[in-house]
Amino acid sequence: MIPPRCLEDIVAAVVARGARARVAVAAAGEPSALGAAVHAQRLGLAEPILVGDAPKIRDLLCRMGISDLPVLHEPDPAGAVARCLALLRKGQAEFVMKGAVKTDILLRTVLAHKTGLQVTGVLSHVAVLDHPLEKRLLLITDAAVNVAPSLHRKVDIIANAVAVAQALGMAAPKVAVLSATERIAYQTMPSTKDADVLAKLCRMGVFGQAQVGGPYALDMAVSRHKAQRKGVDDGVAGEADILCAPDIEAGNILYKALTTLMGRPVAGIVVGGSRPLVVPSRADDEASKLYALALAAYVAGPS
Repeated sequence: MIPPRCLEDIVAAVVARGARARVAVAAAGEPSALGAAVHAQRLGLAEPILVGDAPKIRDLLCRMGISDLPVLHEPDPAGAVARCLALLRKGQAEFVMKGAVKTDILLRTVLAHKTGLQVTGVLSHVAVLDHPLEKRLLLITDAAVNVAPSLHRKVDIIANAVAVAQALGMAAPKVAVLSATERIAYQTMPSTKDADVLAKLCRMGVFGQAQVGGPYALDMAVSRHKAQRKGVDDGVAGEADILCAPDIEAGNILYKALTTLMGRPVAGIVVGGSRPLVVPSRADDEASKLYALALAAYVAGPS
C-alpha cells in the first residue's frame, strides 16, 4: 500500500478498506462534530453512535435531513464520555470521539474508569496535517495532553509520535525537538537541554529507527534553506517529519496558528491506549474532525 502523502489520502485509504468503524461521539450536540460524524457515515468511513443531549442532537440531525442514526441520551459531558467508554468496553464501538467536551474532562474519565481502552503507556496528543511547504504529512506533538512534560515523559511522547508516523508509512521518521534556539542554554532555556539529551538518547538507539535532533527553532526544523544558512546539516534540520514541542503552551500555539491563522485542517488523536482517541479541538472545523476520525481508523488498522 502506498503511504498517504496528505490527509485526503488517509480518508481514501480508510474508505477503500470497506470496514466501517463504529464511533461513539461524546457530547455529540455540537454542529461541527455532528457534521463530521454524518459526513463519515456518508463516505462509508464510520458508523456513528451519538451520545449527549438527545433532543438537541435530534434537532440538529433533523436540520441535516438525517433520522436514522442512533442517539443515546446523556446530557452531562462527563457522563456522555463514560457512556461512550462503556460502549467501547462492551465491544459495541471501536472508537470514542470528542464532541462538545473539554479534553481534560475526557482524559480524566478515561483514566478513572475501567474503560476497555487499555492505557499501555503515557497518553499523548499527536496532530497530523498536510505539510505547508511540501507534498507530505507533518506531525506535531504534544498540543493537548501533557502540560509541562519532564525529560522522561518526552521520551514517551516522542515514542508515541514515532509509532503514529510509522503507521503512516514513515519507516525512519525525523523528529525535531523544538525550542527558541539551536544553542544549548542550560540555565535560561531548560528545553534546549532536554532537546540535547533526547538527541543523545537517539544516538544510543533509544528511539529505534527514528532520527531525533535538537534543539531547533521552528524555522530550522522545517526549512532546508534556513538550516543551510545556519550551517546545520545533521539529517533532521529542515527535514522534520515530527515536531516535538517543549510544552503544551508552545504546542497548542503552533496548532492554533496552523488551524486559525493559516486555515489548515489538522487531525488530532490521543495515543498510548489500546485504541486511539479521536480528540480534535472543540474549535476545529468539520474537516479537521473528519480527518481526525479517519486518522484514528487508519492508525488502528482494519477493525
